[in-house]
Amino acid sequence: MSRREVIVCRGIWYVMALLSLFGLSISLNLLWPPGGKSPALSRFLRDGAVSATTFYAVTLLRYLLFTDTPSSNSYKDFTTDKERIPQVVFAEFSTLALFCSPYLLVDHPDHDVWLYMSLFTISLFTGGIGLIQLSDKFRMDMKHAYITLLCGWLCWLLGSYVFIYLPSMPVAMIPIGVYWIFSLSILLYNFCSEEFSINSRDSPLPA
Repeated sequence: MSRREVIVCRGIWYVMALLSLFGLSISLNLLWPPGGKSPALSRFLRDGAVSATTFYAVTLLRYLLFTDTPSSNSYKDFTTDKERIPQVVFAEFSTLALFCSPYLLVDHPDHDVWLYMSLFTISLFTGGIGLIQLSDKFRMDMKHAYITLLCGWLCWLLGSYVFIYLPSMPVAMIPIGVYWIFSLSILLYNFCSEEFSINSRDSPLPA
């Protein structure tokens, strides 16, 4: 990647992290209003949510002000299965968590609490992807990050639809099957597409 492309990519992830931080702040103020009481959710959840939001804000500030823009050489392609395994594991677990997270509050009598908690969950996921991509050590393949982000958002919407509006198991199997398609697509991109690209480089098409 050229230096301009590196700056553009980092700008995209900065914007994603900033938007997620904004979403986290809004959901915190709605779930636990300042000076008010929120008997629906425990103090333990509040402390954890505040800690996660503070960590995101401090990490983003560090990347924004105290980290130099990396050179284009640091944005390398992932060429081995060993390098891809951690990002695949993260993608699979995060999409599964997003798909199942609405089930935790499905029986809650106040649907506003569910909406606010859903906003916090998807903001946490989006900001996490942004911070990972801004780091030097844990950065994932760019296309894989985009695919994970898209699949995560769709799995979150599917999970909300399944556990809230489809209580019957036979009907719920359709969105669950769609989730497994998303999960399989992440695996196919990381491993099968790599093998195809290597074979295509070994035997290029005639000019």
